[in-house]
Amino acid sequence: MKYLKTIILLLVISIILIIVIDYIRLNIFYIINKNNYTEIADTQGNKNKYAPQGLTYSEKYDIILQTSYKKNNVSMLYIIDFKTGKLIKELELIEPDNNKNQKHVGGIATNEEKVWITNDYEINEYNLEEIINTKNNYIKSLKKEKIPNRGDFCAYNNNTLWIGDFYLKPFYNVPNNKPLLLGYETTNTDYNNPKYTIILPKMVQGMTITQENNFIFTRSYTNLINSNIIIYNDMTKENYQKIKTIKIPPMAEGIFYKDNNLYILFENSSDKYFFAYPKIKKIIKISV
Repeated sequence: MKYLKTIILLLVISIILIIVIDYIRLNIFYIINKNNYTEIADTQGNKNKYAPQGLTYSEKYDIILQTSYKKNNVSMLYIIDFKTGKLIKELELIEPDNNKNQKHVGGIATNEEKVWITNDYEINEYNLEEIINTKNNYIKSLKKEKIPNRGDFCAYNNNTLWIGDFYLKPFYNVPNNKPLLLGYETTNTDYNNPKYTIILPKMVQGMTITQENNFIFTRSYTNLINSNIIIYNDMTKENYQKIKTIKIPPMAEGIFYKDNNLYILFENSSDKYFFAYPKIKKIIKISV
């Protein structure tokens, strides 16, 4: 019994030391690299244990659109002025049957007319102009459909809507253990027949595409390890390759590309993760 107590005590001490060392390591990494990041706006939807998720940009209206979710609560959409970083409005997400969307929202993308929001094998389509002009505190989707993959993130580029899976066995499983990135033509979209099917690495949280058709992903899981930005050349071509991997702070989520810069939000800004470090409460800009 005495030896068992000693072993338990040593295990507890070891765990505490690992956490302390990890805390110091990640904060030193953030401090050293902080000059590479420009804070542009407050991350929205991080109060009352809501978790920020998706991020996209509308050039037409010069706004940022961001989503957040909380289990068993209505998911939210936030409209942020790109120039000032100020919150314009926040809207509850309502489905066509008038039910509140209480799913794990999720990915968000726009083509300047539609807004797509993905979550839990479903996609909702919204009208962007209606989002801009509504005086209500909610926005109702025009259409909801089932999709064949998880829909943890999405992105739009050149008449193609991309929808992808987060995968990490055994916590977040996908069929055949193959996380997929599915690309759909946005005219007469048939979600059962993607134009492109690409196998992804695990732990992808967000996606964007550059003007040169480079595919950029954020990869992260937990606050114990750094996130990665991974950049590929055009993944619609055969023999595409990874170009670069960049380490950034933990829990990177939604991302968009604009004027040779990446804009990223971090889920650990949520007060759900009171223990998170370093806590990044701003959407940040990184030059690529």
